[in-house]
Amino acid sequence: MAKVETAGSLQKVLRLKDSVAIIVGIVIGVGIFRVPAEVARYLPSPEWMLFAWILGGVFSLIGAACYAELATSFPKTGGDYVYLRESFGPLVSFLYAWISVLVIRTGAIASVAFVFSEYCASFLGLVSVWVKPIAVIMILFLSFINIWGLRQGKTLQNILSAGKILTLVAIVGVGFILGKGNAAHFKPIPLPQGSNIFSLLALALVPILWTFGGWQENTFVTGETHNVKRVIPLALLGGASLITILYVGMNIVYLYLFPVGQIAQMELIGSRVMEVLCGSAGTKVVECLVLLSAFGAINGMILTSGRITYASSMDHPLFRFFNKVHGRFHTPHRAIIVNALISAILITWGSFNTLLFFTGIIVWFFFGMVMAGIFILRKKFPNLERPYKVWGYPFTPAIFLLLCAALVINTAIYFPKQSFFGFAILLSGIPVYFLSRKSL
Repeated sequence: MAKVETAGSLQKVLRLKDSVAIIVGIVIGVGIFRVPAEVARYLPSPEWMLFAWILGGVFSLIGAACYAELATSFPKTGGDYVYLRESFGPLVSFLYAWISVLVIRTGAIASVAFVFSEYCASFLGLVSVWVKPIAVIMILFLSFINIWGLRQGKTLQNILSAGKILTLVAIVGVGFILGKGNAAHFKPIPLPQGSNIFSLLALALVPILWTFGGWQENTFVTGETHNVKRVIPLALLGGASLITILYVGMNIVYLYLFPVGQIAQMELIGSRVMEVLCGSAGTKVVECLVLLSAFGAINGMILTSGRITYASSMDHPLFRFFNKVHGRFHTPHRAIIVNALISAILITWGSFNTLLFFTGIIVWFFFGMVMAGIFILRKKFPNLERPYKVWGYPFTPAIFLLLCAALVINTAIYFPKQSFFGFAILLSGIPVYFLSRKSL
């Protein structure tokens, strides 16, 4: 049996291309092939639909700039957990680790696995009963790959990410070159009378920003990254910019090929696009491409998610079980296994839409906490070396903080049941924290 070592055995093996591949591989998952239908339902107007996607990209760039400051100031594995601990203390960071294991990270993995299995069932002609088993099997398989080693995980991620970029570029290019669309689809359509555009935008931004979600993923493995001062900011800002261009391009193609009303009814819009461009064979082609894309997203999230649990194991007795790194593979294997098992449980419990809003409100609550932490850390550690400082401070983090607050409030209003359960699980960590501290 392989020797098991204590914490501190993680190795620096990630470089710029690996860091960008983690971001691109996770962000460009399945959302761009699934979420446009959700957005079109909230914003049945081409100009507002495109504006919402552009706005999502702008917010992601602002967030990336903020995270570049945090990651280069605190270059440790754990990402948000580390920043929350340094700014708000051990209770808040514990609650983040608690909810990450139970909902945020595992829910995100489960959501993408759902879409992967939907397309897989469609490709193989399987009945819907196979959707959940396929999702669980995929999570367990990729968890094994990432336990095997970070080098193996990053190599797989690099290959998959390169394939994703080329795929989206090809779809955008072919979509216009073949000329099978209609420019009239871009004609402005007024929103229904009495619509509150701010509420509709906020609701549309929940799935959009879920689709953009992952632009900060490389910060969870900062402690395993070479030349952090250069690599992390370049990867964050470059990755977010590239993804924004690709996503907006894809939505322009969707609108060129279909009117916005039809898009709202196309949950598997990627298949419909390729069917129009390439005939019946195109449906199978795009299903393969979506499977490849989802495969990379799940792999990337599994790679980074275990690092949060591992980082928290340094501070809290409850997570001490995860304070182990595999002696041979140098990976936090226990944390990866537990994340995989909880993700599998969430898949058996919920559906794609349930998981999307169940996890979304908590994600944006903690995004807001991290952004607020920038102000606290500037005052708390005025002499700390900050190799990268966010441009536009204090306005930049303040804008992102306001966005987070708006999304949390709007989601709580329109999805009270999911929001209640999400926050109930979060607050359940408070007594657990104090009981855990007593065991010291």
